[in-house]
Amino acid sequence: MKNVDRWFILIGLLYGIFGMGFGIWMGIHERMDLAPMHAHANLVGFAAMVLFGLIYRSFPAMAASRLAGWHFIIYMLGAILFVAGLPLAVAHQTIVPTVIGSLMVLLGFLVFLANYLMNGFSAKASA
Repeated sequence: MKNVDRWFILIGLLYGIFGMGFGIWMGIHERMDLAPMHAHANLVGFAAMVLFGLIYRSFPAMAASRLAGWHFIIYMLGAILFVAGLPLAVAHQTIVPTVIGSLMVLLGFLVFLANYLMNGFSAKASA
């Protein structure tokens, strides 16, 4: 996937803005029951995605791999389902989106690990 590093960083920054803004909204409205959504938007969204982007930037062979595209798609869809499903889980309505999303996030991490193991140690691994 072309520019996977930049896409991860951009979307991670957007998650960071959302997570922080949502945290402020929670505080103003005293909705601390939604703290898991705020925390996971910042961790799964901002922190992990920006790190993925920086790692892909540091390891061009990983970014050039087809696994990078699969990682991006699986992780992005999983993060959306996971974070969006958290309010439903907190409200005891359904845990299905959160469970599916969290499993996709884990699968995305496993694809990232596979990419690192396959391409992180090659001669073209670092810029």
